[in-house]
Amino acid sequence: MTKPTFLCIKWGKKYGCEYVNRLFNGVDNNMDADFRFVCLTDNKKGIDKRVEIYPLPDTGFDENKFDSIKGGETWRKVGLFKPDIADLDGDVIFLDLDVVITGKLDDLFEYQKGKFVVIQDWLEKRRSKVMLWRDGRVGNTSVFRFNPKQHSKVFEHFSKNTQWALNNFRIEQQYVSWVLRNETVFWKPQWICSFKRNCCYLFPLNLFLTPKKPDDMRILVFHGHPLPNQAIKGYKKNIFKSSKPCKWLSKYWN
Repeated sequence: MTKPTFLCIKWGKKYGCEYVNRLFNGVDNNMDADFRFVCLTDNKKGIDKRVEIYPLPDTGFDENKFDSIKGGETWRKVGLFKPDIADLDGDVIFLDLDVVITGKLDDLFEYQKGKFVVIQDWLEKRRSKVMLWRDGRVGNTSVFRFNPKQHSKVFEHFSKNTQWALNNFRIEQQYVSWVLRNETVFWKPQWICSFKRNCCYLFPLNLFLTPKKPDDMRILVFHGHPLPNQAIKGYKKNIFKSSKPCKWLSKYWN
């Protein structure tokens, strides 16, 4: 029987080994079933020995060029859909390195079997309520579940239409959502939460109230600012974009 598998990717100097180790420990503390944890990386130094290390996918794309574009580094995720990487088999859950594991994860492998499961992007969902011509069916790929064999069409299409994809989609998650539009379902919103959207209060309550912890949350996602360590200490950009220190978060982050 194929083990549930978790996958992350680390390259360059933005994230150190501690991000991989923190993510692994979060999964290890919240999975009852035996599982694989795979990291694709160009530097394995300091990564927990229990993590399976594989090289970055050899895609043939100019990924350094992707990295030079604002937001372009996300296009590296297309390489995760390349067939036969890291001996992946069955359902695989991809996790960004800066997400925080806060609850049990076994259910995530039972939910909507056979589908590509992704977060419904919070901003796109909000836009669709005002811009009625937008359907809001865009995923946020901070956390998604895919089947490497079933969903390899993402890599295959991008390989043949790279410049078209870059010209027509600003970031990778918009493109992936388009390619897999007929196979996509969204995670239960109470399972995968946004710190900014689901924990923080709007002005002026954000100036007085500590960010809340949603019930039944399994994974907490950080997009933009604050970052997890900033959220723990308290974040101050302006009166509208600030939050009180979130001490409950340190239990999961540290």
